[in-house]
Amino acid sequence: MNAKQFALPFRAKRMEPEHDRNADLIGRSYEDGLAIITVIETCFNDQSRVMVERDLDGHVWSMPAWLMRLIFMEVNRKRAA
Repeated sequence: MNAKQFALPFRAKRMEPEHDRNADLIGRSYEDGLAIITVIETCFNDQSRVMVERDLDGHVWSMPAWLMRLIFMEVNRKRAA
């Protein structure tokens, strides 16, 4: 029996790193009463959400990035007025 090498029709595609649309939010923060809420990273499973951390107790949770953008727009308007 002759051994032959054969190639399957599919090849491993190289994964190009995706451009993170929410990278500009990382490191931004706002005050909520006594607490300071800081965006620390984007979510691994869902790129449309960001992880935020409260400085008082270190609690971390995720929230939609569009909501964080809305919060930062309101904060900027309040300071300008």
